[in-house]
Amino acid sequence: MANNIVTGPVLGFRGAQRESWGTSALIVTKGDTTPPRFSLTVSGMRETEGNSTELLKTYGDYHVWRTEWTVLRTEEEQTVNYSINGAGNYSYKVPEINKPLRISYGSCFDFHSPKDMKKIKDPDAMWKHMQGVHMEAPYHLLFMGGDQVYADSLWERVPELKAWLEEPLEERIKAEFTEEMKKGVEQYYFELYCHKWNRKAPAEMMRQIPTLMMWDDHDIFDGWGSYPKAQQECPVYQGIYKIAREYFSLFQLQAKDEEDLGQAFLSSRQGFTYAHRVGDIALVALDLRSERTQQQVMSLESWNKVRDWMDEELREKRDKEGKVTQAGCKHLLVMSSIPLVYVNLNMLESAFGLLPGQQEMEDDFRDQWLSRTHQEERLRLIHRLLKFSEETGCRVTVVSGDVHAAALGYIQSDRQHSSRSGANVINQLTSSAMVNTPPPGLVVYMLEKVLGGKVEDIDRGITAQLLKFPGSSQRIIGARNWLSLTLDEQRRVWAEWYVEGQETPYTKVVNPVGAKTD
Repeated sequence: MANNIVTGPVLGFRGAQRESWGTSALIVTKGDTTPPRFSLTVSGMRETEGNSTELLKTYGDYHVWRTEWTVLRTEEEQTVNYSINGAGNYSYKVPEINKPLRISYGSCFDFHSPKDMKKIKDPDAMWKHMQGVHMEAPYHLLFMGGDQVYADSLWERVPELKAWLEEPLEERIKAEFTEEMKKGVEQYYFELYCHKWNRKAPAEMMRQIPTLMMWDDHDIFDGWGSYPKAQQECPVYQGIYKIAREYFSLFQLQAKDEEDLGQAFLSSRQGFTYAHRVGDIALVALDLRSERTQQQVMSLESWNKVRDWMDEELREKRDKEGKVTQAGCKHLLVMSSIPLVYVNLNMLESAFGLLPGQQEMEDDFRDQWLSRTHQEERLRLIHRLLKFSEETGCRVTVVSGDVHAAALGYIQSDRQHSSRSGANVINQLTSSAMVNTPPPGLVVYMLEKVLGGKVEDIDRGITAQLLKFPGSSQRIIGARNWLSLTLDEQRRVWAEWYVEGQETPYTKVVNPVGAKTD
């Protein structure tokens, strides 16, 4: 029965072709093991059943299910209404063929601690705001760019881990990951997802817009990947990571295991990086956590998988007669949970004495792309993206979160004269946080006034900087926010930051390569 659903439905995007739009839904039920039955009506005319329902996991008396279906696309936007076991009245939109696509983006969807939650009057205010905008002009996809859940409290909530933390470091590193720890951690992650995704406002949006999610450190625990080698590879850390990985795959990617991930995933030894193309726009969601260490962000194998996919799927192709068999892509969105362009937080380390209570930011400093150990990898990525844009005429835009502020980054190369206007520019759109607290006012002031206006020399002839938001004197927006991305008829992307407490959004137009302005 429908009333035994305890979490969901959560819609997921399963890929698009010109003629079809793939969607899935994840639900958690309790008790009855009968598979849920999805009934769908497309634009009030065609009725269809979910064509595939699979049990992904059983945990105690709970069952996690995924149902998948495909809707044929037309020249008109379509409304898909669906119900589960004859109950509920849910809907979402399928975009028309070759027409504007609307995407919403957010990151940092929870709090580090209950203390932080008390600082916010309405934790879900930005979710509610997104829903209001969605009602006026519906979104087709919801990008969730990291920290969908905050697992930091597991050190207090799992008694065995709390006791482990009280041991000396040398003993902790040698300690085994016990069966009692395993049971406690599994229960913690399962209950965390079910509880957090049952909140009314986010639950409403996730059942109305197909999601695309990628994890960041708090989906595991704070700072994952930036710890010293001995700590990160110790049995307890690795045991927690393995379970966090399973539940990320289950709840966020809606997959039973790594063999169940689907064709969008650019398989490597460990990573979850995936990519989709929808007409003129494409998305690569980078997994910056699975292979992360203090020395690397992603393995070279994974980076090469991304490059190969871009070359195969996004470049123009012609047959022997010169007829175009695959059009080139106009916009590539690279979802990087950590911003490529931001103020150099390493420069703030010496200021800790001036910022009482901000020592917890130290992990974040080591976690940034601008950390010295990641500079070479970052430079290689930027070179590859600029080269791809120059060779193909595809505009590359980075979408990021993590830093609890909104920002507009700008990478420009003057290394050589380009035959394609604007191919030497990469814009970065940073939106964070949607739920978590913004940085303290003093930190925002220092970021804005002391470091925000600096131009970084990435390499010879390549610079990066934060731009002022159009119509504003600010480079750093220290308030909760979310991002709207709309592809219009002129193949421009309209980026709009909706900021808490402000009536109108900040707007940036990202033109396709070859337009008069960037």
